[in-house]
Amino acid sequence: MTVKMKERSLEDIILLAITGSATLILFPFFILSLQSDDEAHILVDLVAVSGIFIIFLGVWFTSKIKLFSGLFAIVAQVTIILGIHFKGVGLIYWVFPIIIASFYLLPTLVACLFNLLLISIICLLTYEQFDSFTLPRIIAAFIVTNAFSLIFSVFMQNKNRQLLAKDKINQLNNTILELIVKSNNLSKVLPAITQGIENEIPEAMCGILLIDEKGKTLILGAGPKLPAFYNDGIDGSPIGLGMGPCSEAAYTGKRVMVSDVSSQANKWAKLAIKAGLASCWSEPIIGNQGNLLGTLCIYYRKATSLKNSDFKLIEQFVNLARIAIERQKTDQIIWQQAHYDSLTNLPNRNLLHEHLASSIANAKRDNKQLAIAMLDLDNFKNVNDTLGHEAGDTVLIECAKRITSCIRNNDIAARLGGDEFIVVFIGTSLPKDVEQVAKKLSETLAQPYQLKGQEVFCTASIGIALFPKDAQSVDALFRNADQAMYTAKTQGRNAIHYFNTDMEAVKN
Repeated sequence: MTVKMKERSLEDIILLAITGSATLILFPFFILSLQSDDEAHILVDLVAVSGIFIIFLGVWFTSKIKLFSGLFAIVAQVTIILGIHFKGVGLIYWVFPIIIASFYLLPTLVACLFNLLLISIICLLTYEQFDSFTLPRIIAAFIVTNAFSLIFSVFMQNKNRQLLAKDKINQLNNTILELIVKSNNLSKVLPAITQGIENEIPEAMCGILLIDEKGKTLILGAGPKLPAFYNDGIDGSPIGLGMGPCSEAAYTGKRVMVSDVSSQANKWAKLAIKAGLASCWSEPIIGNQGNLLGTLCIYYRKATSLKNSDFKLIEQFVNLARIAIERQKTDQIIWQQAHYDSLTNLPNRNLLHEHLASSIANAKRDNKQLAIAMLDLDNFKNVNDTLGHEAGDTVLIECAKRITSCIRNNDIAARLGGDEFIVVFIGTSLPKDVEQVAKKLSETLAQPYQLKGQEVFCTASIGIALFPKDAQSVDALFRNADQAMYTAKTQGRNAIHYFNTDMEAVKN
């Protein structure tokens, strides 16, 4: 069955082009040989044309490139031997391109042996036709051509291996970078990085540790091939000297190599020996700003020394790990800034809307009540005007802490902006539950604030709206709670007011 041209390899296409062209070029000479009735010419041209055409057909229908490349080299050598035998030394210069081509068509060692055999046969056929001056120079030229072709073939094979290895690494890098772009989840990206290293260095096992938020310990990021008890043992390792290569690399910011684990006398070494690990190299993962992000560790079950190429490979993967970690941190910062108040670290209006919409849906499903309380600080403007904005920020931060301390774990506190806060009471079923928490909020916020050595009082006016009694949607609950809070303000402040239909009538 014919192989489609677009499915053929480059080597396949080249061999088809060469054999097809050679057949077309040599066929007229075969016709001329027939017309001249020269049996020697006919035999040589017949072997050449038929042999090359058969190879063309074989490649065309089977695409077995290695088999027919070898046959092509053999046909070429047999043809030149027959040609020189029947027609004399006039064809000897064709031996040179055949020697060179053999290294392209055959495996290097096989080509070298076949060429030496070819040179020997040619010398036996022609030694009587050359004088003592020319013969040794012809032989030397053949040998030099074979030697240089051998050296060049080996050089190109090494280059091709290097290019293939580099291309493989580039493809792997691109795959991981694509994964980083599509997902900022380190639980997916970091195992792909460790697997990439293990694929390139099969005898190695790889693990990645990340620095914790406090910058004091290393936590497990990935280590799929390492024993589970080992991963558990190094998870939470303190950063410092004498605590294992990963901890030391994180502490010093430099590569740490332990070629013989048994030479170490610490808790890590005992754990590593139990896991069957004999040597370890740890590379710190440093961010663009020079900050430590984690460490990448390479383990071996035998004492091993890494080559320079291994270190270069590891550095590439360390860079990928850095990109992945910094990408996640950047995404977390962006998400945090988009959903949390930067001063109080409470959810902002955007995140509150999401939480409240979800809470309303759950309350509808479970047929439960939900309440929101709108809080506005009384006399906050006086604090800003008399003591400055820094003191005002201190009040807001402390107010956020007090609100959080008063509510339950499943309730939600948020800052809307300025001196306005909101609390969502989730799953409240009785009015007294809301009333109890609201009073606690009011009493707690009424306690004095210590600012610049003096006590400052900043009470709160609180307005409460209930779902489903007062409103059915997020925006309606906000409006009604805000109206209730406004009523508390106008009626003396430091008070709690519930929304009612009279307020709606007044508003309209």
